[in-house]
Amino acid sequence: MTDNSKALQDVCKYDGEQNIQIADDRTIPITAIGNLSPAFTNVFVSPDLSANLISVGQLVENDYSLHFDHRGCRVQDHVSGQVVATGPKVGRLFPLQSFSIPRSVSLGCSSITSTSHLWHKKLGHPNSVILKHLVKSGNLNNRHEFSSHLAFDCASRKLGKSKSLSFPMQGSRASTCFEIIHTDVWGVSPVLSHAQYRYSVTFIDDYSRFTWVYFLHSKADVFSIFQTFVALVETIFYQN
Repeated sequence: MTDNSKALQDVCKYDGEQNIQIADDRTIPITAIGNLSPAFTNVFVSPDLSANLISVGQLVENDYSLHFDHRGCRVQDHVSGQVVATGPKVGRLFPLQSFSIPRSVSLGCSSITSTSHLWHKKLGHPNSVILKHLVKSGNLNNRHEFSSHLAFDCASRKLGKSKSLSFPMQGSRASTCFEIIHTDVWGVSPVLSHAQYRYSVTFIDDYSRFTWVYFLHSKADVFSIFQTFVALVETIFYQN
């Protein structure tokens, strides 16, 4: 949310029914809506705002993770692990610094729903033509909730359409069980399990293709799980 539309693109008049509720329980009107970047769309414009705000919910929806403590705030790319912004704690606000959006933007705890991007993710990253057809047909809620600009710079869709090299017809294979073990760590899971697990590690025997899967609370548990797996192989299968 911002009080000025100069930094936005594709700005248009806001015809929706939503208002912005501020700390003293007053509501202020939204006059326009625009896009800050391909990742940050549907930014509300309200001249009555005294500071620019960005939603924690919108950052999370765009694959960012956030950490708050008494020293300040850290915004981290969920996929690459790169810290994209930090900011000190000023009262109860966290002004962001060195971010790809204006430095005056601060984090608030209100929620802004990017309807078009949310449906784009839910439907498996379809292109803008398919999404426009679904919007016009009225199959995706109220068409007035969608931005008129439905173009996406979607990394997931680009990666899905990219071609990979073919697998070789022949490869190195083990001649006995446990001669070669393939292992991989997966996580962070987007959904926390009932037992509070966020990661998993697999051990695959190259010869038999038999697979063991262990669930982890954190990546720090990988080495202890590996020791458990080695002890299992040595005890039950008498292999070193």
